[in-house]
Amino acid sequence: MMDFLTNIAYSSYNMLLWVGIFFIGYSVLENLTPCNPKQRLSPRNILTDISFMLIMPIFTGFIFTGYMYISIYILFHNASQDDITNYIMNGYGPLSQWPLWVQAMVVFILSDIMLYWFHRWFHGHNMWRWHAIHHSSTPLEWHATFRFHPVNEWLSFTLVNSIILWMGFSPASIGIMGTFNLIYSTMVHANLDWTFGPFKYVFASPVFHRWHHTSQEEGMNKNFAPTFPFLDLMFGTFYMPKGRLPETYGVQGADIPKSFWGLIVWPFRQKKSTGNRV
Repeated sequence: MMDFLTNIAYSSYNMLLWVGIFFIGYSVLENLTPCNPKQRLSPRNILTDISFMLIMPIFTGFIFTGYMYISIYILFHNASQDDITNYIMNGYGPLSQWPLWVQAMVVFILSDIMLYWFHRWFHGHNMWRWHAIHHSSTPLEWHATFRFHPVNEWLSFTLVNSIILWMGFSPASIGIMGTFNLIYSTMVHANLDWTFGPFKYVFASPVFHRWHHTSQEEGMNKNFAPTFPFLDLMFGTFYMPKGRLPETYGVQGADIPKSFWGLIVWPFRQKKSTGNRV
């Protein structure tokens, strides 16, 4: 238990360091190349997102630990302690024997495919109320990256990482992409007018993802891929009109709270469908 709490404290410390870097870096970049120049943030909006940054890892850590206990029981209930320790540290089976960089690349692609479909699932009638929390940011800024309800987090990102480990990949193959994913996710949520030009079908850009967050009807339920937009091309959900930028964001038609705890409680009080996404 102490090791778990120590890891949580260490993760929170690292997150605070990243937050400081992001505040400085994106403040400069968003002044140079803004997507929505007149966008203004409120201190309350920033405080809510920082609360998600610092508190959610605690929720997620407990659930991820639970997922791992389940996997250990199913896969290794007759194994020795050494085998279990090796699984936790290095993975198991043939996939764990691949070079680490190969594992990381395969994990990256597999994760994006799974998250694409989980993302679409959360835009459906049964799950939208949980995902609406992420879309509640108005205006949209880089720190909205962390605004996910625990249910959304546990049944998408945490579950996908667990599935990758259940398949036998080394935990390091997930960790090696962690820093990249953190930077990339904040970048696509940032108020930037970057489209990546001819690479817009290969890598998700801020404009690509801001069309996903727009409250304009034309962009709703589009651009689900976290990193690789060709998934949206393949499945008919790509939307990025040339020479145009999204202008408004958020969930219309739903009275969503502004505070952290208000957002945590809100989905439990809603019907299956609410707001403007389904």
